[in-house]
Amino acid sequence: MIKLFRYALLLCLLQASLLLQAQVSITPEKAAAGDTVTISFDPGKSAAAQSAGPFFVDFNYSNFYEFPSRLPMQQEGGLWRVRFKLPAYANFSCFTIADKDKKFVQQASDSSQYEIYVYQQGKLIAGNYLGKSYSVPVQDKTSDRIVATQEYYLKKELGLYPDNYEAQLRLIALQMKTGSPAQQARLLNKGLAVVEQRFRSNPLFEGNLNKVTMGYLILGQNQKVDSIRQVVINEFPNKKIGLSYRLNKLFREQDSSAVVAKIGELLSLKTADNEAAYGSAYEYLFTYYVRHGDSVQARKYLPLITRWEQDPYKWRTYNEYVQLLLDHKLMLQEASKLNLYLLDSVAAYPVSLIRYFPETGYLVSHDPAKADKLRAIKAEIMANQGLITAQLNQPEAAREWFAKSIPTLQSAALLRAVALQYQQWNDPDSAIPLLGAAYRHAPFDLQIRQLLDGALVKTGMGNAAERQAYFSKLDKQWKQGYYQEFEKIIGNTPFPEDISLVDMDKKPLLKAELMDKIVIIDFWATWCKPCIASFPYLHQVYKKYADDPQVKFVVLNSGSGNSWEDAYKWAQANPQFDFPFYYNQDKKLSSKLDITSIPTTLILDKKGNIRFRKVGFEGEKLLQSLDAMIEYLKELEH
Repeated sequence: MIKLFRYALLLCLLQASLLLQAQVSITPEKAAAGDTVTISFDPGKSAAAQSAGPFFVDFNYSNFYEFPSRLPMQQEGGLWRVRFKLPAYANFSCFTIADKDKKFVQQASDSSQYEIYVYQQGKLIAGNYLGKSYSVPVQDKTSDRIVATQEYYLKKELGLYPDNYEAQLRLIALQMKTGSPAQQARLLNKGLAVVEQRFRSNPLFEGNLNKVTMGYLILGQNQKVDSIRQVVINEFPNKKIGLSYRLNKLFREQDSSAVVAKIGELLSLKTADNEAAYGSAYEYLFTYYVRHGDSVQARKYLPLITRWEQDPYKWRTYNEYVQLLLDHKLMLQEASKLNLYLLDSVAAYPVSLIRYFPETGYLVSHDPAKADKLRAIKAEIMANQGLITAQLNQPEAAREWFAKSIPTLQSAALLRAVALQYQQWNDPDSAIPLLGAAYRHAPFDLQIRQLLDGALVKTGMGNAAERQAYFSKLDKQWKQGYYQEFEKIIGNTPFPEDISLVDMDKKPLLKAELMDKIVIIDFWATWCKPCIASFPYLHQVYKKYADDPQVKFVVLNSGSGNSWEDAYKWAQANPQFDFPFYYNQDKKLSSKLDITSIPTTLILDKKGNIRFRKVGFEGEKLLQSLDAMIEYLKELEH
């Protein structure tokens, strides 16, 4: 009877698998780089409603850096299809198929997604099972065997490619998690030997040294990153890579005059082979002399730092040079020439994430907002050109540049600078709207508020209540823009009932304490530099609502790579951030909440539903967006 039951169960599983295969097909079966892959979906054989659609392919793990993470499918008869060419660097990827709002999601099973493996001449290329191991927490978020499954696929990778450096180290790092102290020590030594071998294979190639750095980070040996650089300095002091590291170390010194003197000594070592290492030295010298008002010396270095044209980030650097010269009112003719060069080349400006790999070169990530970002950058360049021409005593030309830039100018700093220029021209009618626009873009900037307040007083608005009404109107305007976007992205996912969070006194945070409040949960860790960098902005918003009984902040150490003691010590050492710190004791919470990176901030409504999710470092933009989200949810309750 038991055997019959097992047979029936196996038959059901087989039928379910065949049904899922019929719903989604991927061709060719063994795709290679350069092949056109076709993904087909038959909604009629799925749980999707007959009228559902359009559908999208959502890549949840892939290295298709230049692709959007969501590809729209096209309807062809009764099927939905998408076609794309595998890039030269393609490797393993996994995906689901979903409708526009993700109310319907189709995946291979409850614990797996659809997968694309990459082949070459019919053979699986290196890295596929490594990628599969990385995808395990994404594909099966609630499994209690994530580490064991990852270990399984890493061993499969090494079975095919035993020299895969990253797979070797990832496997060692996983095994260290479950080993005894003695086993951990032995595994660590084994991993360090792998890294040392990698270093010695090509110690002068920066791409290889990046792999060495990655290896130390995988093994949790962050402190060795600086030590390996010191090894390079000691063993290869006059080679290109050694000089680069020597210069980077030198730049950390506080005495800039001493740094300039030491750069002079290092310049005596310059040869044709190592000259490329001195780009950063020329940049330091240029900046130093501009800040000291020495145009003669600065002019010597400007040609040297505007000739290194391989790096796509050069345009951003050139923009910084223009701003530096403008701020110090130095070499304005050169600043104008460089700024116009930027304007002519604005299409190449790096507004999207750019990754670099020695095997592929620079890869520009897909960015759906790229056109809007380029328009904003173009407006900034034109505004700078107006400020430069104003300093060159060409007011009419400056006004023309301002007229071109103002309609799309979003930089609060530049709006303020242009407004101040109009004030110098005794033109308050032009200055006040610009200060108002600057305030709408940066309402937390006290200097802008004071400038606008003072300008309003000078125009005869002496009544404080009248001016406050003016600012309230501006506040409503900038928030309304956010509200329109929020209507498109607002969610409604329940926050888990079973939470295990404790404060810095180890007192549990109860779910009841979050009810009837708008809750901001910010996930961080002591090792996460972007998390720490966001704290000054998060703290400003916290201080605004610290006494508001409707709002609660939970600054939550994720527990990833941190103990409660780590979080406690960091909070004690940084008393300037007095928001309420908590520690997460639930190791599955990130999976439950679909959090794959930090910083991540969740904003909950008063019913305990996650309405907004913010991922990554936003800088000062966090001030407005988070403030607007809180106010939006307050208004939503009314």
